[in-house]
Amino acid sequence: MRDLNQPARATGPGVVADGPAGSATVLVIDPAGEASHDEIPATWRELTDRMRVVWLRVPAAPEWKSTVDRVLSMHRDDPRTVLDVVTSGPIAAEVIDLVRHHEDLVRSVLLVDPEVEVDEPFAQVVVRTHDAPDDRIPAPLPLGHPDVVFGVVKALNELS
Repeated sequence: MRDLNQPARATGPGVVADGPAGSATVLVIDPAGEASHDEIPATWRELTDRMRVVWLRVPAAPEWKSTVDRVLSMHRDDPRTVLDVVTSGPIAAEVIDLVRHHEDLVRSVLLVDPEVEVDEPFAQVVVRTHDAPDDRIPAPLPLGHPDVVFGVVKALNELS
């Protein structure tokens, strides 16, 4: 398991976003705190021509749960907006619990290397790292990793 408690991860913005407002939105709740330079990771930028990506950096947003509630509630009055949530590893169970309070707003929760079993109709695992001697990156796989982007796009296409 990777150490996600490095002090440098807490610097930078708590939330960064890119893509057209009012379009389908992917809320990425990142326990590792990528996107520390005021923009989403490069691997996700190609998606922003057709969807909005909101990246919440948990280490830089100590009140991340209330931030998630606020972001989801902002979309309550816009029935056109499709919301999907992506998260990983140690906070998967907490995110699923938060989404239960907003099930009418969120189409899916897409998980990467969750530390819990997933038994919710709106949640699915899109990438799972297998601990093997040849793994270069320990679980949870960073949400900016190309395999994660591929898994998320594949899941979103299947949901459409």
